[in-house]
Amino acid sequence: MIRAIINKLSLALLSVLTVAALITTIIFYTPVDPARMSFGQRSDEETIQLFKKKYYLDQPFYVQVWRYFEDLSPLQIITPSDPRMSDYRYTTLFSAYGQLWITKWPYFRKSYHDGRNVISHIAEALPGTMALALASILMSVFLGVAAGLYAGMNQNTTGDRLIMSITTILYAIPSYVSSLLVALIFAFVLGKWTHLPLQGSFWDFNDLGDEQIFVSHLILPALALGLRPVSVITQMTRTSVLDVLGSDYVRTARSKGIGKAKLIRHHILPNSMNPIITTISSWFASLLTGSFFVEYIFNYKGLGLLTISALQHFDIPMITGCCIVTVIIFIIISNLTDLAYTFFDPRVKID
Repeated sequence: MIRAIINKLSLALLSVLTVAALITTIIFYTPVDPARMSFGQRSDEETIQLFKKKYYLDQPFYVQVWRYFEDLSPLQIITPSDPRMSDYRYTTLFSAYGQLWITKWPYFRKSYHDGRNVISHIAEALPGTMALALASILMSVFLGVAAGLYAGMNQNTTGDRLIMSITTILYAIPSYVSSLLVALIFAFVLGKWTHLPLQGSFWDFNDLGDEQIFVSHLILPALALGLRPVSVITQMTRTSVLDVLGSDYVRTARSKGIGKAKLIRHHILPNSMNPIITTISSWFASLLTGSFFVEYIFNYKGLGLLTISALQHFDIPMITGCCIVTVIIFIIISNLTDLAYTFFDPRVKID
């Protein structure tokens, strides 16, 4: 168990460093000047050079990468006169030979666009995206497992064929197309009956200027984001149920006269859950990236909209920070999936 935890932590650290290095590499070789993107074409050359010096944009590629790794590192050796000290939240361990050994919180730097800490922007945006992804996956699981269970228990019937046809069509629709269709149908065509807003965020401001939760703002984005996962979970549940129905223990249970409801509750669903959990976890992680288009179309304040805005302004610290946080979320979900396996199937061990 301890070795497995160490391996997972090592893989997580390697993934984060790889993402940071990759983004830095792409930006370094991109023929776009982030300083001029931030200040505009009319800014004077002195301001541009000061900006580049402050963010090490005038340094060679390897220096830029190493400086960013230093900012992310929780342990660092640094000189007291280093200007980054004013940005760090640190505790001094000891000093030696004119150097400070400090432990600190990872520093994601400041946004080029407004000068605020990147982590502050992410902390404000991430809850909205997590609420959207959670609402979407819960809707997908409820509808997908129910439809897949019905289709599997009623194989080759009209209902089974209808469900499979609908899910095939839904899977073929990309998230940005489904967003436009959902917005058109439920916000415009049926808007006077649904009263659902086209734009807005889960946490938003009311008419008095106070921030509050708007559940109605979550419905259309969650519906648009959840259409493809519903189709995948439905088909995976149907396949898993059919596999379990053909097993010896289900045939034995049926021969003993166990009712259909008890058979589903105690034999079919528990033994069908492992592939379903895999599907749910992988799609929950994918929803975080798929939400980029959905958040942009519905003007929903989340990590996706923040990332798109950063790309438009070529805000390097914001782009890198959003990508790193997304990778960390992927890793956390993957580890939680492994734990879920052991819960639903005691035969599975984490090595």
